[in-house]
Amino acid sequence: MFPQTVCQSRGWAWSILLGVVVFAGCSEEGRGDGLDLFVYNAADGIRSLDPARATDLETLWIVDQLYEGLLEFDDALHVVPALAESWSISEDGLTLRFRLRTDAVFHDGSSLHAEDVVRSFARMLDPDEALPGRWVLDGLRKESGIEAIGEDSLVLRLEAPNPVFPSLLATPQASILKGGGLDGDPNLDDLGTGPFLLKGWLAETAMVLHRHPQYWMRDNQGRRLPRLEGVRIEFNREEGAEMLGFRQGRYDFVSAPKPEWMEVFFEENGQWKEEWEGRFERHSVPFLKTDYIGLLMDSASYASLGVVPIEARVRRAMSLAIDRRLLVQELRAGGASVARGFVPHGMPGFTENERPLHPHLLHDPEAARALLTEVGIGTEPPLVRRSLGTLGTKPATAELAAALQHAWSEFGLDIDIDVAPSGIDAERVARSEVPLFRKSWLADYPDAENFLGLFDSDRWTPGGPNYTRYADQRVDSLLHAASLLPTGEKRLALMSEAERLVLDAMPVIPLWHDDVVHLVSTDWSGWRVTPNNRLDLRRVERRAEARP
Repeated sequence: MFPQTVCQSRGWAWSILLGVVVFAGCSEEGRGDGLDLFVYNAADGIRSLDPARATDLETLWIVDQLYEGLLEFDDALHVVPALAESWSISEDGLTLRFRLRTDAVFHDGSSLHAEDVVRSFARMLDPDEALPGRWVLDGLRKESGIEAIGEDSLVLRLEAPNPVFPSLLATPQASILKGGGLDGDPNLDDLGTGPFLLKGWLAETAMVLHRHPQYWMRDNQGRRLPRLEGVRIEFNREEGAEMLGFRQGRYDFVSAPKPEWMEVFFEENGQWKEEWEGRFERHSVPFLKTDYIGLLMDSASYASLGVVPIEARVRRAMSLAIDRRLLVQELRAGGASVARGFVPHGMPGFTENERPLHPHLLHDPEAARALLTEVGIGTEPPLVRRSLGTLGTKPATAELAAALQHAWSEFGLDIDIDVAPSGIDAERVARSEVPLFRKSWLADYPDAENFLGLFDSDRWTPGGPNYTRYADQRVDSLLHAASLLPTGEKRLALMSEAERLVLDAMPVIPLWHDDVVHLVSTDWSGWRVTPNNRLDLRRVERRAEARP
């Protein structure tokens, strides 16, 4: 067994031991246990290690380090083998065959077997588990959908051909757990084969990962990966602490820097300021991600909250009242683009030239007032103001909530704002406990279905990512029909029509699409950045001239 210590709620003795494991011997360079560690901050903390429960970016990044699936994405988002050494699809598209690599080893030293895959997927599909990530396996046959063929091979059988199913198997949610996670606690236990293993975890403080000494992958020079000795993730929530730590060299990388950070590091022309030139590098690509405001759509949820449902004309007016360009300028420092639809325009088939701006996403105050007048809402008699209920958000997006509150107030629409810690905010959205919420969705795989699947009525939360509980049989039919077609114009047309219907109904108000922006210390080489913003640290290593 490789040593690991986990502390969530297992007593004071574990806390003391972990304090030694995590913090002993740490210097300003982030060294600990005699190892040279790569250090970054995850302000929202980590609530669970379970890949099937990973819904926020910081947890997904931890899953990237601890776990792997049968398949993965390369830098260009092509599907390539991971734990599966080879794989194939039958001509009818219904059967996928996998041969597992024989050199993959779990962090406890045991070998990977086909039964681990079978049990991992069975747990995912167990309705009693109610796992948020189960939707990635929805296409499997209910009977005989997963079958082990000996110790190193397995077969997956689909209900119907699905051109994106291999991409679904490359998502973090489809990771493989030792024993399927049935013999341990996936929330707290490290059950993976990934490039790093869990050394210590002190909730609300820090997590330390060490290099997996038996990791199977090698680089182009034949060197065993990962190159890093370990990773330290701190959970510092203090305002400004991450920026200060990065500037002082305590943290080696930051993601999505705030506008005030960008002003510190960059000139108006986008060039590094002289004092930072050569100390850091900027890595950026368009992000397959949409930030949006969600609105509950089912009457039962509104009734349980004691709130009047928000009708379609009001939802459309809320969208038309928003100046998205101003929000991007003020809140994203220009490091984003205004939403033209729900699917990001970096997605093939949905670029600015291929898709017109949906009319409900225009900034049109007069049209917004006209819609509200039709339902008797306004700021002057005989029109009356309308309370829409509570907008739930987390501290990092409280400024956006305040901006929307101010904008809508000028049209006679009032909202309350409830700011809660990230974990609590995510839980209440999953449980439909707030009528309005701020959310973002980032691509698990590069296909429009990944975004439009949020409106599939079979994926209602808590068993899926349809957080608005939106349902429209026409959209369901379009998505189902598209799932049976190979990539091409016919499939794209169905997806485009599904998006149009969703935006006509407006269960979500798309705001913007970010760029992936990473600022990284020049002490490190081998950094990779991708449009789905996965954190691949396998090839990162300290430059020779920066070694302590």
